[in-house]
Amino acid sequence: MIEIKRRNLSSMARRYARAQGIIVSIPKSGRTWLRVFLHAYCCAVEGRPFTLDEDEISATRIPEFIFTHDLWEHLKTARFKDSIRGKHLVPRHAIDAKPILLLSRDPRDVIVSLFFQLSKRTRQFRGTLSDIVNDRRFGIHSIVEIMNTWLLEWGERNNFKLLRYEDCRLDTRGAFEEMLGFFGFERIEQGAFDRGLQFSSFENMKSMEARGEFKTGILLPENPSDPDSFKVRRGIVGGYKQYLKERDLLAIEQAMLSLDSRFGYQGSRLAAPTPAVE
Repeated sequence: MIEIKRRNLSSMARRYARAQGIIVSIPKSGRTWLRVFLHAYCCAVEGRPFTLDEDEISATRIPEFIFTHDLWEHLKTARFKDSIRGKHLVPRHAIDAKPILLLSRDPRDVIVSLFFQLSKRTRQFRGTLSDIVNDRRFGIHSIVEIMNTWLLEWGERNNFKLLRYEDCRLDTRGAFEEMLGFFGFERIEQGAFDRGLQFSSFENMKSMEARGEFKTGILLPENPSDPDSFKVRRGIVGGYKQYLKERDLLAIEQAMLSLDSRFGYQGSRLAAPTPAVE
């Protein structure tokens, strides 16, 4: 388990005080999908056009949610001054007061999607897919260690929920209804819910990203002619088998033995490959 002082001395700390909920994940675990659905649903309920703009949201009655990679961003990608201030950490007061949803995804799929993200979008990794598997900064052992730390830190709290990406794919409606209930929505407006599901579907998001309709860098392709540079790529459950070499699979399976069994990924037989939003 990673030991760290949860001090957030940045302006971000104030946002946690007014947030309705916190979504934590390793990159490429599906948080963009949840982000678009939650905002599409809340905007539909309020009768407003869809937006991901934080300033627009804070000026309305639309609930605010914080999406964070927490330890991953703090330890792996943060700038020095942001790391010193703890900008990307969930502060202690928020852990005690706010519902925290941990969105997990099979690390074997994460490592493949993360490779394309880091090599084609953020340009933070210059090696091959085989190189990233055992990379000390971004590799499978780092993914497993941080996932384990979150579950050990929060897993027994009453204000914590683990939501698996794969379960969202198997029963999107049921999983998203549970998520809304966890975040305190007492009544679900079905018309707005259906519009949110449609708007956040893989097909619609990929099409809108290709056309540049999202007014945010969160959902813009790095290179429109390269499908692997899209935020909404070709993600499929179990798709890692199509990319990884045998020696890489062996190394990953060895690391998976250390993953907390509560995630349910060791030896799991998940659904057949299904189009998914990353």
